[in-house]
This record gives sequence, C-alpha cells and structure tokens, in this order.
Amino acid sequence: MMKNILTFILAGGKGVRLYPLTKNRAKPAVPFMGVYRIIDFVLSNAVNTGLRKIVLLTQYLSLSLDRHIRQGWDLFKYDVDGYLYPLPAQQRYGERWYEGTADAVYQNIYTLQMERPEHLLILSGDHIYKMDYKFLIEQHIKKDADFTLVALLYPRSESSRFGTLEINRENRVTAFIEKPSNPPPYKKDERFSLVNAGIYIAKTETIVKVLIEDAKNNYSSHDFGKDVIPKMISEGYKIYAYVFDGYWKDIGTLDSYFETNFDFLNDEEKPINLKDPDFPIRTYFPPLPPAHIKKGSDVLNSYIANGSEINGARVINSIISPLVKIEKNASVENSIIFERCVIGEGVRLKNIIIDKDNFIKEVDICENWKKYGLDLTEKNRVVVAKGWFKNA
Repeated sequence: MMKNILTFILAGGKGVRLYPLTKNRAKPAVPFMGVYRIIDFVLSNAVNTGLRKIVLLTQYLSLSLDRHIRQGWDLFKYDVDGYLYPLPAQQRYGERWYEGTADAVYQNIYTLQMERPEHLLILSGDHIYKMDYKFLIEQHIKKDADFTLVALLYPRSESSRFGTLEINRENRVTAFIEKPSNPPPYKKDERFSLVNAGIYIAKTETIVKVLIEDAKNNYSSHDFGKDVIPKMISEGYKIYAYVFDGYWKDIGTLDSYFETNFDFLNDEEKPINLKDPDFPIRTYFPPLPPAHIKKGSDVLNSYIANGSEINGARVINSIISPLVKIEKNASVENSIIFERCVIGEGVRLKNIIIDKDNFIKEVDICENWKKYGLDLTEKNRVVVAKGWFKNA
C-alpha cells in the first residue's frame, strides 16, 4: 500500500510571526526542545508509518533545513525504492515563487507525472504531533475518497483561527469555511468545532486535475483551505474527514512556540512519548559529551542538552540547547536558550527565548528589553535574535 503513495511536505513558509527566529532559517528548521527541529516530527511520522518516497518542498532560507536533512535524515541510501530529499521551487511555470499551499503542489506536478503514485499525501512541515498515517490512508482507500483531510476537535472559542468543517454520519465533508468569525459547532459536543489540521491525502489523478483548474483561476489565492477544498465540495467530489484525537499544535506564533515547548517540559503526562522505541522521533545528534552540571549549581525541571555546562548557576523550568554555558550566580527561569550561547556571571533571565550565538553579560535585558532593541511577544516574553549580543 505504501509503495503507491508519494509524500509532499510543505516546508517553504517564511514563518513571519516567528520572527526573529526565522530571520536566518526556514520555519520548519527552527529548533524545538533544545535538540529537535520542528520538521523532525512530521518526518518521523512519515518514516515510522512506512512511507519511503518523501519530498520536502522548500523555498525560503532553505540552507539550514537542507543541512539538517543531510546530517540527520540520510535514511534511504541503501534502499533502492526509497528517498527523502528537499526540492526547491523549480519555477517550471514562470519565474515566480509558491503563491499558496495548493500552488506549491501544482508547481511540482512534473514530479507527480514522473513518479505516477496512486495517492499523494500532503503534509505541513511546521506542526508538532505524533501520528501513524496508516489509519488515515486505510480510511481514504476504503471509502474510495477523492480527497481526505485530517480534522481535529478544537475549542469552538478558538476555532476561528482555522478552517472549519461539517461532516455527516459517514464523515463525508458537507461544508468547509476558512477562518469563520462564528465557527460551526460540532454536533456531538457544541463546545467544540471540527478544524482542518492541514494534513491531506488525495487520489493523484483527481488532485492534478483540480490543481490545473485552480491555477487557471486568476481570482484564486491557490490555497487548499481558502479555494481548493470548498470548490471540490461544491463540485461534488468525495471529500472525507479523518478525525484525529491526539496532540497537535500549530507553531504559528512566538507564544505558541514557547508554550508548545513547555507542554513537553511541564506536563506530567507528556503530550507525545518521545521515548517510544516503536515510534521514535528522530533528529540529528552531533557527537558531543554529556552535559556538565558543576558543583554549586541548582537545576530543577529542565532539559539540559549535551555539550552544555552549568557552572554554579540556577536553572529552573528551562530548555537548554547544546553547547550552552551558564556562568556562576546566573539565573535562568522559564526560558529557552538556543545553542552556543554564553550566559554571563550574575545575569538574570526569565520568560525569554534566546537564539543561538549570543554572549550575554548584561544583567537587565529582560526588564530593559527596549533599551537593547529586543522583541517582545504578545504575552510579554522577550526574544533575542541570533548573534544579537556579541562577545566584546
């Protein structure tokens, strides 16, 4: 079954709302939990499902993502039928970049024509979740669907941020509205709505036909949620929903990024089992020594990655990436520190995200973030861009 499926992962978004973390990297390449990249979760899902033909559709600042794939995801070099590779925008249909999620797939119809898969699985590279796509694929094939999307039960009060849908008893989609001001209630529990998770599988023949038609429409924004799915419903295509009840997070803003990291740190029952040997979340682990927690340090409820050094400092409820050094009498609380940072003696940090290659000796950057030209999130978390503080 898996041999007849080609997987496209949409990995070319700018991630404007994650700036400055996306100033120098693609959104799917943003570090997560100190050692992972966001892309690792969807890639692990695909590989653990048994999918062996995987293409990443890249575009914006793809170097860091390409490097990560090369270092950590060279899985199929001895598999003659399998591959996983990044594919930048080919511009086969004019000198333009991807204009929407549907356009990204449309511009790579050539790949579909070369591979000729029976079904196309379309995934987003910037979501955090754990899912065996086998059950989605089985439902899609069993119902002989033209197009199947994954739906989530989401609090109705928060569902206007997503595309919402209505389904009948057979899970066939009867209505789809992109980001409605008044989301329709889920019939079985009106506190919730069904929202689009951005995970799709389609008959290749059908989706190619639909995308060619969409590309000719000058009034379309060439987006699956805004244009393609509603039009397919109106034209009578068989569109079904696969309802997923597991953990799923869209890393859309700096605050959602921060909070999703801390879901894994603070929840007694972790949202995803990262120690599951049957469904591992893979990544690239550089060859580094274990973290060194020196005498006089106070570390509580924190992730400390390899190669880091805590030298008589206080680290509480924080995520410390590889090769971070925290000096004597410094305090780091409720914070995320990216790799190769040095936190100087006596520095006080709280509710802050610090990108890589920063040498921080100023003790007051959280209180006086404006003074140092730093960013502040809607929920008052300070963000430091890569290399903002240099070692003078």
